[in-house]
Amino acid sequence: MDGNIYEQPTSELERNLVFCRDCGSQISRTAPSCPSCGAAQQVGGKGKVAAGLLAIFLGGFGIHRFYLGQWWGLFYLLFCWTGIPGLISFIEGIVFLCTSDEKWLDKYGHKSGGSALVLVLILFFVVIPVIGILAAVSIPAYQDYVERVQLKQLESR
Repeated sequence: MDGNIYEQPTSELERNLVFCRDCGSQISRTAPSCPSCGAAQQVGGKGKVAAGLLAIFLGGFGIHRFYLGQWWGLFYLLFCWTGIPGLISFIEGIVFLCTSDEKWLDKYGHKSGGSALVLVLILFFVVIPVIGILAAVSIPAYQDYVERVQLKQLESR
């Protein structure tokens, strides 16, 4: 790979090499830090901007915690009706966005998982209860409407 750096890798060894984010030397794709300069490399992990925005906009349901692979987002779901998790997650979102990249990588840079779990939990703990609440409100209201219409029809005869 001495020639054009944009050409396709030809061997499996070349496919597993990347360039250091600071010094530019070739390192292993899975190396946590560069052997030459010691700079931390991001290996997968979760993005702090995504976690911060999830915390600000959907944090009342604990979505940001599920995104970060933390099971205790369930407590946010259980108490979301109080509004307290929404306030806490708004503050957490601001903290996430203001955290330096080094501290973020140290804490969350090597975590994975949780994305499919977020969708399942949103479905079972948010969407289905909302549909149930809407049905519980609308069905009696519809029945009352039908009764009033029938009474009006009887009065008009």
